Amino acid sequence: MFAYRFTAVFVLAQLVLSQTIPTTVLQYKEWALIGCQGDSTAARALHHLVTGSSANMTVELCLDACAAGGFILGGLEFGHECYCGNALLYVYTVPQGNCVLPCAGNASELCGGSQALNLYQFADTPFTTGPPSIVFEYKNWVRWACINEGPPFPFGPLDPIAADDMTVGRCLDGCAAAGHNAAGLQDGQRCFCNSVVNEGDGQPNSWESTSEFECQKPCLDNATEICGGLLQQGGAIEGAISAYVTCDFASEC
Repeated sequence: MFAYRFTAVFVLAQLVLSQTIPTTVLQYKEWALIGCQGDSTAARALHHLVTGSSANMTVELCLDACAAGGFILGGLEFGHECYCGNALLYVYTVPQGNCVLPCAGNASELCGGSQALNLYQFADTPFTTGPPSIVFEYKNWVRWACINEGPPFPFGPLDPIAADDMTVGRCLDGCAAAGHNAAGLQDGQRCFCNSVVNEGDGQPNSWESTSEFECQKPCLDNATEICGGLLQQGGAIEGAISAYVTCDFASEC
């Protein structure tokens, strides 16, 4: 009987030891763990989504992708999501115990948690914190309003701007080079242009203003700037636009 019990305990112990217990990766190449960072779909801590779902996700895969993109912050969430950025837009540290989900591609590593990022920093490079802000003036341009998407912006820059290179300045420069006096940015990565006239009421081509809360999406190449609103698929209004006009139209600057 004793031998039977000993064997049963030994087998149970072996089964427990055979289970993979995931651990937090503290260091990888020049990346170091900052900690567990809270996240939200409404207010992302890092603005650049590398992949929303990957069965092969590991800490190494995510951080290599962030390094290749020139980012200094990387984060993993839900076990299979990877985010990068150069600014921590919303700072709310949570206990490391919130980051307990194993990586989809390597069950021995932890890849964040539910609305919680395992956050890493590259080579101790300084980074900014805080949400993006409105660029009110740029060269010969002024910010007009946050407007609903519609027909006012049928054109784009003559030289299309890659999504990852989008900033307010690049969009406005592109529209100016194409001979337009109005520009709009959307979803952090889209740039539109138009030529508008004042219809007597001070509104260019009947633009419909909306709440500034609708324009909160950071530009993909500069997370400190706002480039319009989040793109909403399937609705009559696809997403709000950060609208700009030249000083000549606005009669200011």
